Amino acid sequence: MKSSRGTFSLDQLEEEGYTGPVPLLSADEAAAARRAYYEAIGQSEESPGPNPGPPYGFNTRYRWAHDLSVNDKVLDHVEMALGPDIVLWATVFWYKEPHNPRYIPWHQDGTYWPMEPRINLTAWIAIGPTFPENGCLRLIPGSHRRWLDDEYTNLDDRDSAFSRGMAADQIDESKAVDMVMDPGDVVFFSEATLHGSNANHSDVPRLGFSLRFTTPEVKFDVKTEPAEYITGLLLVRGQDRYHLNDELVVEPPSA
Repeated sequence: MKSSRGTFSLDQLEEEGYTGPVPLLSADEAAAARRAYYEAIGQSEESPGPNPGPPYGFNTRYRWAHDLSVNDKVLDHVEMALGPDIVLWATVFWYKEPHNPRYIPWHQDGTYWPMEPRINLTAWIAIGPTFPENGCLRLIPGSHRRWLDDEYTNLDDRDSAFSRGMAADQIDESKAVDMVMDPGDVVFFSEATLHGSNANHSDVPRLGFSLRFTTPEVKFDVKTEPAEYITGLLLVRGQDRYHLNDELVVEPPSA
């Protein structure tokens, strides 16, 4: 099933675990982000190849990625869901060069994260076009109502990006929604919404930028369970009245 571009809906987020895609960034803003990303990985949009490095934490190293992470058009929608006090705790560039066989298995994000309580809203920004043939994001509406941690299995598949997740035969994929998105579109989903993506079978690279947002009352236990994708916490709106993660706070890059 294909998605349709629309508006941000708290009712949809509550009922289906996601909302959107919403056209929030302009084509020019998305194009600027693509150029900056390819330059950062030493490539060009005209000749895309594999990403040679980790996809995490660009916002802590590059000012352009930080500015994209705190874009007010995105934060205004996050605030509607999480309230006025917002913490950005991770960013990831999800990149698949043309004909990349790797896929993301079905999973609920919160299963992997050392956070308590599990409160998160992901804003997944399409930096380039995403569609089924190039491995777009896929979601299962309503799957956020029940945690599936105990049903995860070891995935003995070298093309799977994760070693553990939900196997395809555990999921009714007829319910999946393909996030067909134009550059600048944003889809929002919760920490419990089942999602994944297929391989890129096309000549078009797929590039998305996911922003992980939570609230200050959430504690990250990185000493017990280190997580390389938690590259630093940043209060992006409101106040932190709890100070539970002060050792993880980072400053934005200057340039």
